[in-house]
Amino acid sequence: MIIYAQEDGGKQLRNKRENPHVKTRISVSPVLGIYKTNTHHATAAKPKMAFNISIKEEIRLDQHNKDFLMIGAEYMLHGVSFNSYYFYSDSLQIYTADRLKYNYNLTVHELDFPILVKHSFQKETNSIFSNYMFAGYCYRWIFEGNLSVSDSGNELINQYELYKFKSPAFNAVNSSFLTAGVGFQKNTPLRHNAVFAELQFRYGLSPFYFNESFAPSSMYTNSHFVLLTVGFKI
Repeated sequence: MIIYAQEDGGKQLRNKRENPHVKTRISVSPVLGIYKTNTHHATAAKPKMAFNISIKEEIRLDQHNKDFLMIGAEYMLHGVSFNSYYFYSDSLQIYTADRLKYNYNLTVHELDFPILVKHSFQKETNSIFSNYMFAGYCYRWIFEGNLSVSDSGNELINQYELYKFKSPAFNAVNSSFLTAGVGFQKNTPLRHNAVFAELQFRYGLSPFYFNESFAPSSMYTNSHFVLLTVGFKI
């Protein structure tokens, strides 16, 4: 009886060790920004090079290793350029087509806090390869930005800029994404580690904007993103 109890206890210990409740996911993503500016005041919007760095905790929700909760923090650098009007000090604000020529470059630094639900189509403890989908909410915080304006290559403005959201969450520099995506994962079942690749879409719920005397009013920019992610689960 003592031997059986010891064996049963050892089995339970192995199962507990082999089926952890929490794993850490670390990833990096090139990012494609999809921007829509105020068409009355801006034109020719083009995304700048962008990337995302992410760390998330993956919390197992069931005994079948198919459903998980993922929470974490991410840093994203992105930006957009477009043509708009520029008004010199004490000049009249005249909106004519020939003045829609000044090049604006916006750089945005933000922290994002995703809360996602993941469902795997295969049991990750028994499958070398597994596919999954995920969706959820992501809280945004723009903590720093830069704005530059040039005319035919001649720089007119280059300054720190704090962007704000038209419909903020809690305060002016916070808003949200709705997020959905799919992924492919190669598992190491004995260690419960994995390498993965994901395709993700983020829909911004509010445009961001800036107010400056030299710029037109209502400089709203909608921002949505496509992320191609590679990473490790450790």
